[in-house]
Amino acid sequence: MNSNSTPKILRSTAKIPETPVLERIGYGTGVGVFNLERDEKSPWAAKIISRQAGRDRKQYSNRLQLEAKVLSSLKHPNIIGYRAFVKRPDGREVLLMEQCEQSLGDLIEMRNDENIGPFPVECIMKVAIDIARALNYLHTSLVLHGDIKSGNVLVKNNFEIVKLCDFGVSLPLKSDGTLHKIKGYKASYVGTPCWSAPEVLKGEECLGAIITNKADIFSYGLVLWEMLTLSVPNINTDMDESYYTGFSEDMDANLGQRPPLPENITSNPAYRRIIELFEMCTVQDYTKRPSAKQILKIIDV
Repeated sequence: MNSNSTPKILRSTAKIPETPVLERIGYGTGVGVFNLERDEKSPWAAKIISRQAGRDRKQYSNRLQLEAKVLSSLKHPNIIGYRAFVKRPDGREVLLMEQCEQSLGDLIEMRNDENIGPFPVECIMKVAIDIARALNYLHTSLVLHGDIKSGNVLVKNNFEIVKLCDFGVSLPLKSDGTLHKIKGYKASYVGTPCWSAPEVLKGEECLGAIITNKADIFSYGLVLWEMLTLSVPNINTDMDESYYTGFSEDMDANLGQRPPLPENITSNPAYRRIIELFEMCTVQDYTKRPSAKQILKIIDV
């Protein structure tokens, strides 16, 4: 893909209203994600490059084009729906998507602020099932999401359905599940360190780490941990901007590890199956982690 132009297959005649009602629903590095009420029958979400992107604008533009290209090729009930890719009058590109109400990350933060305690078992299982379905579809389609975290999980209608979003750093896979390095195309894992698998953090080029679809599985396990603990994995700071970027001066040295669970969770039999799934997904050896398809069998879907 030529990074200097918008792919023709992604151009659209869709227009953004002159004065749309925008409500922020999520975050991304260099971009904002907003709900955009086009009309009562067609609510969309708009992903727009920040005006403050500065010298990094080209990089974010390339990522947004990649995300539009990947998303337009996917169709699954648990993956956010593609609508269009357009340009605003000021030249900023906009990815228009199906609207969801809020991110799981926001729900975790609200629950933590209100000191409610861990999510009910049925909510965690709903996320576990729906995101495993999305990952099974992605990996079968030879796509590595590359940035699984609660901020990229969207929840609709009080957990009626859960959807995966944000494909700006996704990568191609080979049929054996390993990263597909295409000649002339530099592809490297970006992700977010707090949720990244140990083999990713080692650095594939300097230590010969093998990146596979199991990197998504490790991060998926940490999303379950988030719902149990209402915390950001492997970091000591409160939920601030580092929650979304993954970078902080106080970042825990145990990145890529399985974070511990509090005693009130491990001693509660209601969470036993979820804890077992979390532990399966977060083993250090990627070859011993289950595939998304196996996860669905494990939880009897």
